[in-house]
Amino acid sequence: MDVSWDVCRPLRAGLFFYECLRLLLLVIFVFVASTGGGFSPKGFPYLVYFSSNALFPLMVLFIWLKPEEYRNYLNLYMAGKIIVVVTFYLWQFFTSRESFGIENSVINVFFLFGSVIISITDIFSLWGAWTLKNKFRRAIV
Repeated sequence: MDVSWDVCRPLRAGLFFYECLRLLLLVIFVFVASTGGGFSPKGFPYLVYFSSNALFPLMVLFIWLKPEEYRNYLNLYMAGKIIVVVTFYLWQFFTSRESFGIENSVINVFFLFGSVIISITDIFSLWGAWTLKNKFRRAIV
């Protein structure tokens, strides 16, 4: 194995652990948001909206373990992250006109803050994947 692959190993591991934490936070947000502030099994049907996000940890896990074989997954990972970030900001733009209810204002602010943090960290993970892709490209050439 080339030395350049070993230099990228902490970045690959960091992307994997970030994606696992991100998926856990999204599941928690779904359960809390669907019940209006508490945990309930009512949130289970809404997990279908986040089930595609389960592919992100799998992609970076494969890239972390066998980068030579799965380095092409980085293109799919970056495309997915771009779609997630663009969709989030479009959602913010179109829902900003709605007023939040006074009774749920604390919960709404919590979810807005949480989603902004997740979208910012998604931008950083996109940057990390881009860096990793460039290192892979330089190692091949």
